[in-house]
Amino acid sequence: EWKKMTVVFATAKGNVRKNTLEDFININNNGKIAMKLQDGDDLVGVMPCGEANDVLLATRDGKAIRFGVDAVRVFRGRDSTGVRGIRLLGNDHVVSMSVINDDADQFILSVTENGYGKRTPVGDYRRSGRGGQGVANIETSKRNGKVMASFAVVDDDQLMLVTNMGQVIRIRVYG
Repeated sequence: EWKKMTVVFATAKGNVRKNTLEDFININNNGKIAMKLQDGDDLVGVMPCGEANDVLLATRDGKAIRFGVDAVRVFRGRDSTGVRGIRLLGNDHVVSMSVINDDADQFILSVTENGYGKRTPVGDYRRSGRGGQGVANIETSKRNGKVMASFAVVDDDQLMLVTNMGQVIRIRVYG
């Protein structure tokens, strides 16, 4: 069963990779290297996925790309950096990764650093090949600020936000 299950990794520099869970069965007490990272790169997300799923990468400058999990080959070892998931411009970087399906009830919620958010149906993100620049996800203006997070949600979900002053805000996703 472990051979049939896969996990996808995404980095801040836009790289993605996919491994079978079989690669992580035996883990020593001191851990195991799961993915080689380039200098200055960080791991943004790791999620289980199936071949019918899509990956959505969202960037700090308001771009997003959606591509099929099947566009990323299964890596046999754990010591490579993966392949390009999104082409980044300037100082942009990936802030989050979501594994999505074609569920009509699923949305992508993007939240900016100034507290603004946008909920977009998954169907509004066209499926493309990996490695492109993506499409506009949310406006990153002076009012909104840069994107802090972007993730898949459904109407029943709730969101908890914490301000810089420590105030907690809880809201429903469906508005």
